[in-house]
Amino acid sequence: MPNPLTLSDAADLIDVSIQDIFLKGSERESRDFAKFFNVETGVKDYYLKDSSLSGLGFAGRIAENAAVTAASPVQGFDKTYTQVHFGILLSFSEAMWKFGIKKRDLVNVTSEARKAVSDKREVLCADRLDNSYDLVYSVQDISGNYSVSIAGGDAVAFISASHTREDGGTAWGNRVTDGTTVNMDFEYDALKAAHRTAALILNPLGKPMNINLDTLVVFRGGTPHQRGVEVLGALNRGFIPGSADRDSGGIPNYKIIATPWITTNTAYWWMFDSSMIGPRYGLQYKEAQDISLEGPNVVFKTGEIQYKATAWFDLGFNASRNWVGSKNGNVA
Repeated sequence: MPNPLTLSDAADLIDVSIQDIFLKGSERESRDFAKFFNVETGVKDYYLKDSSLSGLGFAGRIAENAAVTAASPVQGFDKTYTQVHFGILLSFSEAMWKFGIKKRDLVNVTSEARKAVSDKREVLCADRLDNSYDLVYSVQDISGNYSVSIAGGDAVAFISASHTREDGGTAWGNRVTDGTTVNMDFEYDALKAAHRTAALILNPLGKPMNINLDTLVVFRGGTPHQRGVEVLGALNRGFIPGSADRDSGGIPNYKIIATPWITTNTAYWWMFDSSMIGPRYGLQYKEAQDISLEGPNVVFKTGEIQYKATAWFDLGFNASRNWVGSKNGNVA
C-alpha cells in the first residue's frame, strides 16, 4: 500500500508565499473599466434590483388663501443585476508538478490566471460600448458562446434616438445629431452636435438636465482617437480646431479614454459627463467578489494539482442620460 500524501511530501502545495505573491499581483492589475463605469463592490445578493424615484417637477404659484398644490415623484424603471461567475482553471499533472514546475514558474502562471479573468472583465465592459446600439449580443467564451440581454431599464439600447421617459412624456435621445445628420464622424462640428444632443436630454419628469460632456471614449489608435487628440487638444489649449484663433472662455478640460478592448465597432465614439458617474445614470459594475485564487487542490485519483482564479460580477445600466454616442459615417 502506498504511503499517503503528507504535508512534508508536498510542502510547496501549501506554501503561503504563493498565495501572498498572487494577491500582491492583484494590486497591480488594472481596472480600466472603472474610468467609465460606476463601480459597486461588496454586493451581497445574487439578484440586485435597481430602482429609483424621480425628483419633483416645477413649483407653482400659490394664490392668496389657496392651498399649496401637491406633487409626487415618478417611479423609475426597474433593472435587475444577476451575479455571474467567471473563472479559469490551472491543472498540473503530478509528474509536471514534481519535476517541471518551479516556484517562480508557478507565480508567473498564477499571475497569468488572474490576468485572464481581469482581461475577460475588461472585454465584457468594453462590449457594452461595442454593442451599445443593440439589445442583445453574443459573448465569445471558452466555455461556449452565449447571448446577453443588454437593454436598460426602459427596454431600449444604451444609445438610442428614442428613450422612453419615466413619466410617459416625450421621449429623449442620446444618439449624436446636429438636427439633420446622425452618426457623425468625430470632428469639431460633431463635438458641437454632441453638446447639442446632451442639452436636449430630459430628466424623468421632462425637465432639462445640466449635462456637461467632458470625456471622449474611443478605440485606441482608431480614427476617432486620432481626431479626438487633435480637436480636443486644440480646445484644451484654448484654440478653435483648424484655426489660429484663440477662444478659451468657458471651454472644459476634455479628457480622452482610449481603450484597446473594443474589438468590432472601432469607428464608434462616445462622450459622457464624468461628474454624473454614479448609481443612477450610466454604466454599472456590480461586484460580489473581486478576482481571487483558490487552491491548491489535489485530485485524489490522478494526483493532479489545480488552481482556480475566479470572480463574481454583473454589468448593465438603468438609464444612460449622461452619455451620447455616434457610429461615424455622417448619415443624413
